[in-house]
Amino acid sequence: MKGNLKKITDITIQDLLQHEIILPSIYFESFDKNAKKLSVDINDAKFENEISNLLIDELKNINNYMKKTVDNIDLLSEATNDAQQAIKNKDEKKLKIINSSIGELKNEINALKHLIYLDPLTKTYNRRWIYNHVLDKEGMFKNNGLLVFINLTDCDYLAEKYGNQLADNVILYITKFINEQCRNENLHFNIARYSDHQFVLFITQETTENIIPFIKNVRRELANTTLKSKSGLMFKTSFNFGLRPYQETENFQDTLERTAELSMQEKETNQ
Repeated sequence: MKGNLKKITDITIQDLLQHEIILPSIYFESFDKNAKKLSVDINDAKFENEISNLLIDELKNINNYMKKTVDNIDLLSEATNDAQQAIKNKDEKKLKIINSSIGELKNEINALKHLIYLDPLTKTYNRRWIYNHVLDKEGMFKNNGLLVFINLTDCDYLAEKYGNQLADNVILYITKFINEQCRNENLHFNIARYSDHQFVLFITQETTENIIPFIKNVRRELANTTLKSKSGLMFKTSFNFGLRPYQETENFQDTLERTAELSMQEKETNQ
């Protein structure tokens, strides 16, 4: 159920990207329409019960995040006090012990950040990371760069014909492939999963003239690669993309919408 709910939510968000104002009624109408496409009856008692269970699970996760955060704050506070006292007493042995505990605390904090900011399937960043690290509180970019909107073209078809597991494996393969190509090119980049099969690349210290041929080459290599499932099914896949430079204080949502439009135009050009 959580997988279907996430897909419905992602599709609904994409449907409403062009709306400057999203009223609850508009969101519900779009959500209901997309739920029906996936054969999910949101008025069904079973669905309502599963939603309740999902909300309970999400609240448990939030409580776990909060507990870990509070525990880490307490440990950091204790370590700081101990360090101050050890420095005052010139206790080098105590300082080594404190340094070790701070290293463990850092690992705990990194693990917590992964839970909060990483997509569980692809281990790329998620939307939460975008809004907390790339943008300011007003939804504006914090710096300059290039935004590449990547839309994986065959995932819906593969999920419908062969099941979600195969589609997920394809998504995982493509994101690993893109990551590897970007690292081989020594790009300064971050990649985030924006919706079920749509990703956003944030690239800095590069020009549009350099990145467009690079992305096209990545797509060409992917399109020429034959994938094989565990059941022996052989197929090829690809993606379309749009690219726009962005400036500090520019609105992310506006830039994303324009870039998504470019990806659709690029798709039509290549058909």
